[in-house]
Amino acid sequence: MIRLTSWREAVTLPVIGFPARWSSHALERVLTNSIHRCARFALRRDGAIATTLSGGLDSSFCLAKIRETCGEKIMIFTFTIGGNESHPDVKHARIISKMFKTIHVEIIPKQEHLIEAETILKKTQPSVTHGDIAVFLAYQKIASHDFRIAISHDGIDELLGGYWDHRKALTMKEKKAAFVDRWARLSNEHLLPLEASARHFDIGVALPYLQREVVRYISRIPLNKRTSKEESKIPLREIARKYLPIEIIERKKMGFCSALDD
Repeated sequence: MIRLTSWREAVTLPVIGFPARWSSHALERVLTNSIHRCARFALRRDGAIATTLSGGLDSSFCLAKIRETCGEKIMIFTFTIGGNESHPDVKHARIISKMFKTIHVEIIPKQEHLIEAETILKKTQPSVTHGDIAVFLAYQKIASHDFRIAISHDGIDELLGGYWDHRKALTMKEKKAAFVDRWARLSNEHLLPLEASARHFDIGVALPYLQREVVRYISRIPLNKRTSKEESKIPLREIARKYLPIEIIERKKMGFCSALDD
C-alpha cells in the first residue's frame, strides 16, 4: 500500500532544521521519489493522473517528473485556469502540456461561474479570495472528468523561499522570521481552503512537495542557499534547468491561485 504524508503532519515539521550536508543531486532524488509516489497513488485510484498546471516552475517541474517516472504511455490530464485565453498561466501551461504530452483542459470561467463559486464558498469560509475561487473551479472541472485524486503543488514556496517576504529580508534573523511566518500561515491561507474545495467534490489531494522526506531534507538547507534577493527557490531552479525551458524557469512568479486576479 502506498502511504502519503498528510499535510497536517507535514506542517508540524520545522521549516528550519539543523544545517547539514546537502546537494542538488540528493534533493532531486528526494523530490523525484516523492512525486513518483504521489503519481502512483493517483494511478492506483483513477487509472490516470490529474494535476493542476499553472505553467510556472513548481507545477511544470512536477509534471516533468511525473512523465519521466511513469512513462510515455500513462495518461496525464492537466488542468489550467485563467481569466482569459491570453493569461500567462494559460499560455505557459499550453507550452508545458505540449512538451510532456498531456490531455490538457483549460478553464476560462464566465462571470456567472465566478459568482456561483463565490456563493458556495461563502457558506463555509469567512472570506473568499480570487485564489479560492480558482481552486474551487479547477476541482469542479477535475471532478467532471471522474477523478478522485488530484496532484497539487502547495508548500514548495514556503520551503524554498518563493515569496518576496523571503527575498527582501536584509539580515539572517529577518530571513528566518520570514520563513517561520510563511510556514505558519500555510495551513490557514492555502491548505484548508484547498482541502475544503477538494472535499466538496469528493476529491483527495496528493501533495508531493509536502511529503515528510521533502520537508525534512529541505529544512537542512541553509536559508541563504534556498533564496536570495535576486532569485527565489534557487535549488529547484538549478534542478529544473535540465527539464524545462528557460522561459518557465525565469518566469515571474504568479502561481495557480493568481489566475483570476485580472
